[in-house]
Amino acid sequence: MTHASALDALDELEDGSIGHAELLDEESLTVEVARHPAGQADPKNPHTEDELYYVISGSGKIRVGDSVHSVERGDTVFVEQGLEHDFFDIEEELVTLIVFAGSSDPASYSIRE
Repeated sequence: MTHASALDALDELEDGSIGHAELLDEESLTVEVARHPAGQADPKNPHTEDELYYVISGSGKIRVGDSVHSVERGDTVFVEQGLEHDFFDIEEELVTLIVFAGSSDPASYSIRE
C-alpha cells in the first residue's frame, strides 16, 4: 500500500505559479496534484498514456483535441493518449488531481512551447 497526501503536496507548490507535484508512481499508474493559476494558460504535449483530471477546485476551460469544455469543482475529464490538451480562460485558480495510466513512462508529460 502507498499513502500520499494531496494537501501536503499542494502546500509544496508555489502560490501563483503553474505547478505539479507527484503523489505516487506505481508502475503503470502515476498520480499528481496540480495548481493552474487564474489568468494563465497551461498547454500540454500529447502524452503516451491515458490521463484523467479531477477538478478539486476552481473554474476555467479545457481543450482536448478539437473539443472545448468548461470545467469546475467536481468535474472529471478524460484525455486519451496522443491528444493535445490545455487549460485556458482560468477564472478561478484550478486545483486538479491528475491520474496517468497505461504507460510505465510518466516522463512523457511535458509542457508545450
